[in-house]
Amino acid sequence: MRRLRITVLGPVRAWNGEVEIDLGPARRRALFAMLAANANRPVTRAELIRALWGESAPSAAAGNIYTYVSGLRRALGPAGGLLRSGRAGYTLRLEPGALDADRFETLCEAAGAQAGAGRPGPAVALLDEALALWRGEAYANVTGLFADLDRHRLAELRIAAAERRARLVLAGGGDDTLIADLTALVRDHPLHEPFHELLMRALHRAGRGTEALDVFHAARRVLADELGVEPGPALRELQGRILAEPAPPVPVAPAAVAAVAAPAVPRRGRLVGRDAELALLRDLLDAVGEGRSAIVWIEGEPGIGKSALLDAALHEARARGHRVARGSAEELSSRIPLHVMRRALRLEDAPHDEPASAVDRVLDHVRGLTATGPLVLAVDHLQWADDVSLLAWERLAALTRWLPLLLVATARPEPGRRDLARVRRGVSTRDGHLIRLTPLPPSDIEQIFGRTVGVPPGATLRSLAPLAAGNPLYARELVSGLVAEDGVRVVDGLAEVDARADEMPRALLDTVRASLDHLSPGARESLRYAALLGDEFAVAEVAAVTGRSPFDLMAELEEAVAADVLVDAGSELAFRQPVLRRALAGSIPAALRPTLHRHAAQALADDGGAVTRVADHLLAGPPEVDEWLVDWLVTNGAELSRRAPEAARELVRRALAGRRLPPPQRAALAALRDGLDR
Repeated sequence: MRRLRITVLGPVRAWNGEVEIDLGPARRRALFAMLAANANRPVTRAELIRALWGESAPSAAAGNIYTYVSGLRRALGPAGGLLRSGRAGYTLRLEPGALDADRFETLCEAAGAQAGAGRPGPAVALLDEALALWRGEAYANVTGLFADLDRHRLAELRIAAAERRARLVLAGGGDDTLIADLTALVRDHPLHEPFHELLMRALHRAGRGTEALDVFHAARRVLADELGVEPGPALRELQGRILAEPAPPVPVAPAAVAAVAAPAVPRRGRLVGRDAELALLRDLLDAVGEGRSAIVWIEGEPGIGKSALLDAALHEARARGHRVARGSAEELSSRIPLHVMRRALRLEDAPHDEPASAVDRVLDHVRGLTATGPLVLAVDHLQWADDVSLLAWERLAALTRWLPLLLVATARPEPGRRDLARVRRGVSTRDGHLIRLTPLPPSDIEQIFGRTVGVPPGATLRSLAPLAAGNPLYARELVSGLVAEDGVRVVDGLAEVDARADEMPRALLDTVRASLDHLSPGARESLRYAALLGDEFAVAEVAAVTGRSPFDLMAELEEAVAADVLVDAGSELAFRQPVLRRALAGSIPAALRPTLHRHAAQALADDGGAVTRVADHLLAGPPEVDEWLVDWLVTNGAELSRRAPEAARELVRRALAGRRLPPPQRAALAALRDGLDR
């Protein structure tokens, strides 16, 4: 019999020899994962029910468990005999090392023994082997109480292994990739203080004491923002020692230092595509290192990848040895003068003077920083920056003529912000670089699908790429939502969509709706009514449905065009992507939608709208048939029969079945029905 092999450090998958096993839908896969994690011991039916459903188990849970086990035995094929039933429960028999999580823990224990015996080299090699087993988040395609708990346990073990490896490498003098690895670990685990501490030590040892102190300030800020606490004793003690001691000489030759800067993209980054944009930013980083300044404005819709591109660029800036200052504007602090600039430049303790003096202090501080080397100053989400921060940005942009300064901002379109538009125009007038991130091509979206689910996407999942509208955030939410709703299964090593799954999961629609929050309330309300009309609509139709004049609506619809939600479609407007319309229509309570469709039908008919558009809304309206609908159908039934016979047939059926009709109307509709049936 071929050997059974199982992975849970990423998506849950299993192989019988070299042949992958179809583990079936999510709950059956979750049951298999629990049996694998508890291999070679009985797991009771009650334990399985709690693991899969928690306290919300259905009455048929016990029968479902039996069905899942039977299905797994069939799927396991020759290995089906390893899944055994007994009075004590169900047992999955596995050989040592068959489960990757067990191998991971065994390797970590062996590494600890080697380190304890004074053999750091073999210990690091064992930890590298252990960490290489991971293929994403543990149990990535499984939900349930057991998976959630074990996922957390394994994540803690993974963090501990990465920390132990970094300490061993640092104790041995470091290597060419340690700083880059620790930078990625800090980014991925910002609340784990030991990673900040280790990065500070590595930077200080490399002669980069200023950057080490920057790491401390960044750690202090994130701990205060997220947990409301100050850094612990280890970080504070290390900060004091760095401040009190000169940085040790760099222990490596210049060629080795260059090797640290070699990664073209973050080793564990999430950036997909954007090769041309990243290449431009690399060139500008090289230029600022030679003393030539530049201004960059990165813009695009929410979720399009502005921050990811900025992250990749700043990672490379640090790897090149540039000093980096980064701030992120927040909507809730948009009224606090200079809030984002103070945070970016570590000036939180500076006095809050009147705006002109405060801006001068920012400029003086930047002059001081650039006096000793190039500076990369980046502000993410500039659309939320306060007025004084925007003024400081403009003043800094003027300084780029004389200082080795690379000034970078990300912003999304804000049609109502004239001050932001003025700052953007200033980038062009100063020969800056405007980078507009457009939707990614389907091949990149498919790559994001694969990264999100943990295995390459199959044909059915790839076919959903257009639904993401080229937006990386939409792509991740689409797949994550499908996984959460048991809509994805692995078949022959590929992620496929279950035929029963909703291709637009709730998580995706919620994310798309949230991405439209920057529009004014009036624009969002008009768009909701427009969404009822379909992918394309005329302004007059929205006016008819809302009862407002086209003139009143134009400002709100033009705002949506400026925000790239709507596009021109000849004599009509259209949603740029169907997912935008679906999300807006879905924001209308389900109980209210039929009534609104019925209202839209009558409004469009009264305004002379096409009979097919009227019929679409009538079909989506309440099932009850009223007098107006019957009159409209008698009058327009012949034309509707020619243009949309199926719609006509259904409306006639409803009318004849739904109410008492005067004989003339009944006769007219019956004749219409007979004509449709011939």
